[in-house]
Amino acid sequence: MSLVYLVLAPYLLWVFYLAVMNLKRCRDNGTLTTVAKAFAIPILLVGYVVDVLVQASIGTLLFLDPPREATLSGRLSRYWNDNIDDQNWRKRLAGWMKEHLLDPFDPDGKHIR
Repeated sequence: MSLVYLVLAPYLLWVFYLAVMNLKRCRDNGTLTTVAKAFAIPILLVGYVVDVLVQASIGTLLFLDPPREATLSGRLSRYWNDNIDDQNWRKRLAGWMKEHLLDPFDPDGKHIR
């Protein structure tokens, strides 16, 4: 796996996440037009594919754990909600990602539940 992929793929996933959360915010506010919905479909599809690829490759390397979920958010939710010691490094890393990269940008304020 190339260093470029290891660096750019997670960043690209986060950019897609930000786009999708903004689309969700617009939908919830009733401001997502039909034209915007049509333009959003490729964003959702490509973003999902990137998520699955990052989850299966970088997520596996980062957490030293084979994937059980399709998406990285699913994996982070599992770690966050497992009844394991709070000092577990996977749970701490999931919590850091939750706090700094995901929850602040989710319209509900809580992406990892």
